[in-house]
Amino acid sequence: MRSPTVLNIIYDGHCAFCIRSLKLIKPFDSRKVMRFYDAHQPETFARFPELRYADVEDAMYTIAEGERPYRGFFAFRRLTWAGPLLWSLLPIFYFPGASIVGPRVYAWVARNRTRLGCRSEFCDFPNVPHARTDI
Repeated sequence: MRSPTVLNIIYDGHCAFCIRSLKLIKPFDSRKVMRFYDAHQPETFARFPELRYADVEDAMYTIAEGERPYRGFFAFRRLTWAGPLLWSLLPIFYFPGASIVGPRVYAWVARNRTRLGCRSEFCDFPNVPHARTDI
């Protein structure tokens, strides 16, 4: 039996809203396949050179072996495939028109994320230059 594909998630580590969102998703990673990388760490781009010129401050990216990188809404949609506990979200990401509406909603959230950020210990954690397990 094949082991599950590791899903690398590259996010804006300076964004409290991004961190909070990923912390909410992490408990649903029942297969323990998600690895988190702060886009502000140089080691991240050494590991994922295909993102060297990507707009990582504007959107989250996912990268899995043998797949192309996904950005923004499509990265979040890819994340929902990572574990059975997230599969219940799939209909939201695949309803008719989702690939048109979803990127617009994601872009709106990205533009307004500083207003959506948290002010709690949830978002206070140290900068770690490798795959994060504390998300």
